[in-house]
Amino acid sequence: MLLVFNYISNSQTTYNDPAFISKVLEIHNNYRSQVGSPPLQWSPALALSAYKWASHLSQTGKFTHDPNFQEGENLAGGSGNINFQQLIGLWAAEKNNFINRPYPNCSKTGKDSDVGHYTQIVWKRTREVGCALVSGKRTCLVCRYNPAGNFIGEKTY
Repeated sequence: MLLVFNYISNSQTTYNDPAFISKVLEIHNNYRSQVGSPPLQWSPALALSAYKWASHLSQTGKFTHDPNFQEGENLAGGSGNINFQQLIGLWAAEKNNFINRPYPNCSKTGKDSDVGHYTQIVWKRTREVGCALVSGKRTCLVCRYNPAGNFIGEKTY
């Protein structure tokens, strides 16, 4: 799922910083605990993969999902005054449009794109996350999830 808005990161590049990792896990696992999904573990491999894609997006100025990545992926990017905690919070705010019915019929608006970031964060079968924040032509946050969520016909939790 894509989410574009204006923000500036507090860091030029981060994916392996212990404080960043701790906060990303805390935020994700807080939302997951609210719905009974098990906590996520940090994946250095997913974080490195997210870093490579975030670097590519940041350098090229493009903003699109990685066509070669087969797991779950949330993207956010732009310029302005917002941090990665707020970016993840914006994904999670999609909960306001969420109905716990089988995907993709789980949005009050009728569009799965209005809940897809949130559903990936709390998807019950997802066990790992790795994220990266990179600044360049644009600042990009990429979070990758394994196993991926948002499977047609399955409930989120």
